[in-house]
Amino acid sequence: MNRFNAIVLIVVGLAFAGCSHDSDPDKDPVTGIWIGDFGPAFYDRNTISLELQWDGTHLTGTVQPGVPGARMYKNFASFPIENASFDPTTRTVRFEATYQPRGRKYIIEGKVSRNTLSGTWRRPEENKDGDFKLIRKGT
Repeated sequence: MNRFNAIVLIVVGLAFAGCSHDSDPDKDPVTGIWIGDFGPAFYDRNTISLELQWDGTHLTGTVQPGVPGARMYKNFASFPIENASFDPTTRTVRFEATYQPRGRKYIIEGKVSRNTLSGTWRRPEENKDGDFKLIRKGT
């Protein structure tokens, strides 16, 4: 019985060690670097990264180039997101971003599901839209 009790204690201890509150994605499901792609169709994609910070009330961040060397990679100067919000109840992210060199204003809405942020984008002035899917780096 002693050997059995020792094994049970080790298994329970390991289970609790894997439940660290510091790595809990529900504690702050938004803050981090998100990498993925966006585009109007499955065959027309661009890599992108998004750096987000959420302080429990306000969402801020920047849009940045994706992974160098990746398919459809384009280098550009990063630009800030604007009018951003995160609803922790629905896990919905909304923001606008304007790429000044081309005068393109994007309206983005997505949902966080575990380590994935996915949703839709629109450029109303050009009547263009599409989708995006990003994975949080390091998870």
